[in-house]
Parts: sequence; C-alpha cells; structure tokens
Amino acid sequence: MSKDMKNVNNWHWVDKNCISWARTYFETELINVSAEANGSSVKTLAVTSVTGDVDVNQRKGKIITIFDVAITLTFEGTTADGTAVTGKIEIPEVAHDTDIDDYVFDVTVDADNSSKQPVRDLIRKNLAPILRKKLEAFASDLIKAISLSRRPPSALSASKLANTTAGVVNTTTLEESIELQASAHDVYDVLLNEAKVKAWTRSDKSTIEPKVGAKFSFFGGNVSGENKELVEDKKIVQSWRLGSWPSGHYSTVTMDISQSTNSTVIKFKQEGVPIGEQEITRQNWSNYYWAEIKRTFGIAHFRE
Repeated sequence: MSKDMKNVNNWHWVDKNCISWARTYFETELINVSAEANGSSVKTLAVTSVTGDVDVNQRKGKIITIFDVAITLTFEGTTADGTAVTGKIEIPEVAHDTDIDDYVFDVTVDADNSSKQPVRDLIRKNLAPILRKKLEAFASDLIKAISLSRRPPSALSASKLANTTAGVVNTTTLEESIELQASAHDVYDVLLNEAKVKAWTRSDKSTIEPKVGAKFSFFGGNVSGENKELVEDKKIVQSWRLGSWPSGHYSTVTMDISQSTNSTVIKFKQEGVPIGEQEITRQNWSNYYWAEIKRTFGIAHFRE
C-alpha cells in the first residue's frame, strides 16, 4: 500500500474518459423532444449513435471539459394533412470549441417526397433550437456530475447517471482496503458519531445515530441511507445511495474493521453501484469520506 498523496491540492492532472456517461446523458436528454407548428408535429424517438471523445481534466483545482462527438437521432412526425414522416437527424459535431449556433442538424427523411417537407421545415425551424438548448447544457452538467474532487455529489436527475432498463438498475461492486492510523474504536466512532460526522462533512445538517435502523443523511441529502448491522468497533453495514441515483435504489456498504499494532484496516465492499457510477462513487468515498476524516482529525489514511 502506498500513501494517497498523488494529488495533493489538486496539483497534478486528473483525467476521466466520460464517453459512456455522455451516451447515457444524450440518450436521456435528447429523446421525446417535440415541436409543433401549423398543424405539423415532430418528436425524437431514440439516440442511435454517439461517437467521439469526452474527457474531463483537472489541474490545480480548475476543471476543463474537452469533447467532440457526433450524434444521430431518429424521429417521427405528422404533417397537417396527416402524412406520417420518419427519418433521422445527424449532428456531426458537438464540441467544446464550437459555438452552439454553429451546430449543424442534417435531416434525412425516409421515402422523402414533397408532401413531407413541412416536417423537415419544422425540425429546422422549431425542433433544432430546442435541441441546441439541451446540448448547450451538456458541459456544465458533465462537470457537476463528475465532480472530480471539488464538491459533494451533485443531485442531477437519476436518469442522467444510471443505466436502467424497464426499471431494473444494472449494477457492479466496489472493493478496496483502507488503512487508517487510528484505533478500531476511533474509526468506528468517527463514522457513526453525529458530532464527528458533522465535523468531517462540514455540515450541521448531517445526521446519523450509532444504532441499527437509524437513517443517515450527509452533504445536504446527496448521500443517505440506513444502518443495517453494527458490531461495535468491528463492522458497519449500511444501505447507501447518492441522491442522483434512480429513486429507491440503494447499494449495500459493508465495512469490516480490524485493528493491528499500529493501524486499523477497513475492508470495504459496496454492492449495487449503478453501472457507469463506479468511478465517481469511488472518488466520492476517497475525497469526501477518507480525505476529510484525515484532514479534520489528523488521521493518516492509505488505500490499496
């Protein structure tokens, strides 16, 4: 194990490849977008392709988004006389260095003919501005969601941050060991003592009780859950969720605490983390739990 000193004061670069998150984001934000005018209507159906690069970089506390993607959407519409229209919209370049007004929307209409022109015009005049507005929010939403090491998890809508199919959340498991230079009693206490939790979360609104069945809420409700099993100085099991996860979905956090001569090791396991959320969840534990406990109480920590 090596001491976690690789990014002191955010001095070095921290890089994240976020193309998977971006695909989920666009699949959520760009479907069921509709427009109507002069009796014609149109609605986006699905995002069929997102290709390119999406990266978030951090250096000395400054967060930078670098992205260049191409997006393809399908749509359906109806003209004023009832003619059904389907096709696709290609946006060849959505990029960090391209002005939002310069985004191009290439429209392809299936079995195109003149009777379908009103829907094509509707897309260009009415639907494209709505899509531009949604694309304009991408960079800021990306920064909020990734939250490299600057803030507690941002409460974006659950659909932006988790892959779901028919209400089922696809999940994965995180495991690691954290070594703290403190007694097992102190480690157990700092995680469950409300006064100490308020200190390292830096919030008087953080709540927790050291008993089974007690609910907890940290970081303005962005982290919440319930104590499921407690063995004093030895084990903590909690249901645990980010406010941005799908409503009602909780992971299970198990912390097995064991003391050696000079330190205490937490064998950490978190089951049920939504796919695509594992890295930001791991960062949040590192930055807002272990690092803040160390900073507040002078407890050195190591990870493996």
